[in-house]
Amino acid sequence: MDLENSIYGYLHEGGEIVPKEDKQIQYKGGQQKGMYIGQRMSYAEFVSKACERLDINSNGYTFHYTLEFDPSALQQLDDDEDMHMMLSHSYDYARIYVLKRTRRVEVEGGIVNVQNDYCHNSTEEIHNSVASCQVNNESNLGLSQGFMSRCAETEVIPHDLSLCPQPIIGSGHSFPNADEFRNALYTMSLVGRFQYKFKKNSPKRIYVCCLVDGCPWRITANSVGTTKILKVNIFIDVHNHCANVECSSQPSMRGRRGARVIEQVIRATPQYLPRQICKDFRSRYGVSLSYKQAWTYKEMAKERIYGLPENSYMLLPWLCQRLVDINPGTIAEYSTQDGHFWQLFIAHSFSIQGFLMGCRPVIAIDSTHLSGPYRGSLFSTTAYDADDGMFPIAFGVVSSENYEDWLWFLQKLKGILQDKEVVIISDRHQAILRSVSQLFGVENHAYCYRHVKENFSSYVTKHSMKGKKCKMDAFLLLDNVAYARLDDDYVVAMEKLKTYNSDLAKWVEENSPQHWAMSKFAKKRWDKMTTNLAESFNAWLKEERHYTIFNLVMTHMDKFAHLACDHMGSIENWKAAIGPKTEEKLLENIIKSGSLPVYPYVGGVFKVFNMKVYVDVNLRERTCTCKAWQMAGIPCEHACAAIRQMKQDVYEYVDSYFKLPMQELIYSGHFNSIPNHNMPIVDVDGCVRDAQGRLYPSLKPPCSKRPPGRPRHRRIESQFSSKRLIFCSRCQVAGHNRASCKNPLPAP
Repeated sequence: MDLENSIYGYLHEGGEIVPKEDKQIQYKGGQQKGMYIGQRMSYAEFVSKACERLDINSNGYTFHYTLEFDPSALQQLDDDEDMHMMLSHSYDYARIYVLKRTRRVEVEGGIVNVQNDYCHNSTEEIHNSVASCQVNNESNLGLSQGFMSRCAETEVIPHDLSLCPQPIIGSGHSFPNADEFRNALYTMSLVGRFQYKFKKNSPKRIYVCCLVDGCPWRITANSVGTTKILKVNIFIDVHNHCANVECSSQPSMRGRRGARVIEQVIRATPQYLPRQICKDFRSRYGVSLSYKQAWTYKEMAKERIYGLPENSYMLLPWLCQRLVDINPGTIAEYSTQDGHFWQLFIAHSFSIQGFLMGCRPVIAIDSTHLSGPYRGSLFSTTAYDADDGMFPIAFGVVSSENYEDWLWFLQKLKGILQDKEVVIISDRHQAILRSVSQLFGVENHAYCYRHVKENFSSYVTKHSMKGKKCKMDAFLLLDNVAYARLDDDYVVAMEKLKTYNSDLAKWVEENSPQHWAMSKFAKKRWDKMTTNLAESFNAWLKEERHYTIFNLVMTHMDKFAHLACDHMGSIENWKAAIGPKTEEKLLENIIKSGSLPVYPYVGGVFKVFNMKVYVDVNLRERTCTCKAWQMAGIPCEHACAAIRQMKQDVYEYVDSYFKLPMQELIYSGHFNSIPNHNMPIVDVDGCVRDAQGRLYPSLKPPCSKRPPGRPRHRRIESQFSSKRLIFCSRCQVAGHNRASCKNPLPAP
């Protein structure tokens, strides 16, 4: 170890802390050890080495230290930040106290005397004026004396002590400021189920006592010198009333402090519902909340976690500039209206390079609604990697889904494609129809077949075609029309549909089949018939859609980097030159080709009989008259039969877009994160300023506000999406539940 960059640590353990007359701390008894503490030592490394020196287990122990300029203040040592503070303010040595906490409460002449002891491995008896019980030194942290026994007497459910994140240990416990002390005090009252009142409440001195008259519980804290640090001087942690009195005097709910109680839960579970908050507060703290109170606490907690939504927009210009600086080639642009945010477009250089170098020229676009006080819409553009994985290209945030916004977004998208011709798949929103045809050409616009089928289903229902079988027959006929690859097959499918119902055939003809039927679409769409990829992107950012715009951009960046790493790592699982998904499709065609007769012709041409008709396969041109090979880029069963006839490798005839080198090329770029240690903040005067005092441009939030009413959190599911299969617990048959079961039970 470098002794020049180290300090000497005195480790005290197993004794007791005794206050001296000059208010400093004296440690008596136990063992003392020494160790060198490096300036760069982490908290975890320190704990490990300290416990090794003292020959103890770290569980159940707390670490504290004193500063040379104030030996009377006992500071907590809990994490790396505390380690840094200790090392920064300790010049040659530091005193560290390894403590296990117990309390001894005595009543002498009607006067309550509370002594906080710290010992190595003892459990003392606690004598209370109301109830007497045995309490382990680790089991009553943050609770009033005798609370467990009083809970047992009054049938009040005791609490999990981990709910009190920063209890007040006792005299000498320090807090960074008065607000942190008030937060710990409030949380302690919730867990202990009692109310308190302030006798003195200022940043320099706080004096608190129990709300119940005659109760000896009180605490006094004073500031340390001229600093904001608040140190507990007097702490009598005992109540002389039973738990049902504490529950009847229900802790008052304060908005900001109530939000801090659920902050960590919201951070881990953003979908934490207000009704669940009400239920948890009732069961844990005995506090009854209204739905509005719970909703308010949740919104306040989200504000603490993600910041004010309006401040998020003010930081947007800085963020866009940083995105371009960190990853050159990134497009991060925004537009304004009278100084208010209006539109945002972001395409990372990693995405642009990956799409242009290796992705197939087919993309899916879609939009989804954003929640929050300013709402808006999230536009997305996604492509397929070599194994049909999702590869986000760009996304945007706009005020609403209208023609102007889609035109602006697609103009930015066309700029990054560098004149590369692409096929765009989308739903039939009127704004998308106009903007895509204007910028990319109407012949390059493919409609999502799932949305077409939804519209077809509505038309069938309106025209009195009731009954599940009638609908299923109509859907089957429409599928034959949509997935027919040859014009002759399309004509036959349309004739069957016309025979079944002429109105349905007329509906198909009037709804632009040249944009969604396989045989009618003029461009190569690589067998992609739906916008399921874009829907996957929306589901991928399901929770992030509730974030502020700043956190949305940052979280999208983190998730995209994680997605890219996963796809790059999955290359190791490729068992062949093509990906697992592509290989699965190819193996299905190889199995189908096993029994097909093949007749070789001249020039690499083969005639294959598929038990219905003869088709021609040209291995040199990589075509088949069934058109499946040309449309999908993967050899169809007829081509597989011809290739195997020539004893060649079928995998070699798969399009290069599906092969391993292309996947490696897609993810070959660099993607750097944004460090936020130098991130500016929004001052109280509304200016965006960094630590050096430099000003940055800012934006005002959008003019749009969230409409009244409860926002929708669950999207309306498509009737053609896969649903969970249910089983009857009575007859064990799928398709119904026990309540609707009509099947007879087998005889015993």
